[in-house]
Amino acid sequence: MAMGRHGLGDSGETFLLTGEKVSKDDERLEVLGQIDELSSLIGIVISHLNIEDKDISEILMSIQEHLFIIGYHIASLGRHDLKNSEEVLKSLKYLEDVIARYEPRLPPLKKFIFLTGVPVATFIFYARAVARRVERRIVSLSKKYDVEPNILAYINRLSTLLFILGRYVNRKNNYVEREWSMKNSGQ
Repeated sequence: MAMGRHGLGDSGETFLLTGEKVSKDDERLEVLGQIDELSSLIGIVISHLNIEDKDISEILMSIQEHLFIIGYHIASLGRHDLKNSEEVLKSLKYLEDVIARYEPRLPPLKKFIFLTGVPVATFIFYARAVARRVERRIVSLSKKYDVEPNILAYINRLSTLLFILGRYVNRKNNYVEREWSMKNSGQ
């Protein structure tokens, strides 16, 4: 039997940007993996958008850039010379500006809606659910590490924006939102 080269990763360990050697089940790596999953899912959304949705595609590509910045911060937790907080703040401001542009284009919600519709909107709603999971993991991480507060704000606003974009794409495609009501449940 041939023996291949064994790297650090083969033993279930890796290095963070801090130089710290950690187990691959380290909570920072878990968050990084979930950020990677979110970015990949956003990539799927981008690949399914129509050419006339260039504006949405550009927004989502910017979000992928932001997720790299956030990932860098997470991978650097414990390092005291991290000075890129301004980049996180700029990313947060960008999201807030996009929300302010797109939210008024939608009718206000009076009830919960089912997260369905045209396929690309459904993928966006799925990305929103993943963003919410990332947020929960970062909250857990912030109990142990000094996580930049704007990272939490960014991920929270990202889930809001993805919800808005899913609704917006559905509306552009003439999909009528299905509202949920307790009285209609169980039928």
